[in-house]
Amino acid sequence: MRLVSFKDSSGVRIGAVVDDKVVHLNALLSAAERVPDDMTGFLAAGEPAMAAARKAIDAFKRGEGRDAAIALKDADLQAPVPRPGKILMGGRNYLRHLDELRKEGAGRGEKIITPPMPHIFAKFHDSITGPGKPVIYPKIVRQLDIEGELTAVIGKRAYHVEEADALDYVAGYTIINDVSARCLQAQGLLTISKGYETFCPMGPWMVTKDEIPDPQQLWVKTYINEREVCVAHTSEMLFNIKQFISALSRVFPLDPGDVLATGSPPGPGMYHDPPLLAVPGDTMRVEIESIGVLANPVVAAQR
Repeated sequence: MRLVSFKDSSGVRIGAVVDDKVVHLNALLSAAERVPDDMTGFLAAGEPAMAAARKAIDAFKRGEGRDAAIALKDADLQAPVPRPGKILMGGRNYLRHLDELRKEGAGRGEKIITPPMPHIFAKFHDSITGPGKPVIYPKIVRQLDIEGELTAVIGKRAYHVEEADALDYVAGYTIINDVSARCLQAQGLLTISKGYETFCPMGPWMVTKDEIPDPQQLWVKTYINEREVCVAHTSEMLFNIKQFISALSRVFPLDPGDVLATGSPPGPGMYHDPPLLAVPGDTMRVEIESIGVLANPVVAAQR
């Protein structure tokens, strides 16, 4: 299933993408079967909610509830998880990207080591935006970069989880663009450089894990307009998703709706010669095999 959060006149709702339509799940379910109409609540409801979603989709495919659907092109899609409890961002997690960092660090006399465990930082809710929504280019920023990342969405509480069982706690996968202000990151301002409003585009939907049996076998591609920025494969990760979940679950519980981005593939724009960076008027685009395309225009800040 491709599950979405979309906005209509009543607020943000849960839907599913079926062919070229967005179907409001609860419009096809009886009062007793209805699911929470926010993604975090939906995921917390567990397998009964997933089963209800499948039932609603099957009913729509049989021709029921056609008035419960809108054209995908007309849907106001939001980030699939608009307000996660935790936004956890991986770093230094692709071997070729570590090589890039080492080359850059050598010029400053900095030694880049291979992380002994997943390298993690956090973003905040204010940075989340949805597919097609603008990324705001702050006035203080001079180097805006794109990092397209495979992202796992947690489906049930995970605490002290073994690697072998870790994918049991995943509800599905989406895409995050870890938008970065390199000029500020170079000053050691990691949280600020990645924490601006709209610096965490997410979407376009969450693909349930049954459709992606092996998340380490996916191609990741990023573009600025039609110029290819990077191409990588998730098998190149230093720490895979199982290892991320297991390691983090020993630090704090992971809850339904938490999102875990798995780090930038090699070749962000800053590492091109000359750098390939975004400016207002450009479109950032991330494509991940079996998930889809997350595209966002870049616009200049008005204040």
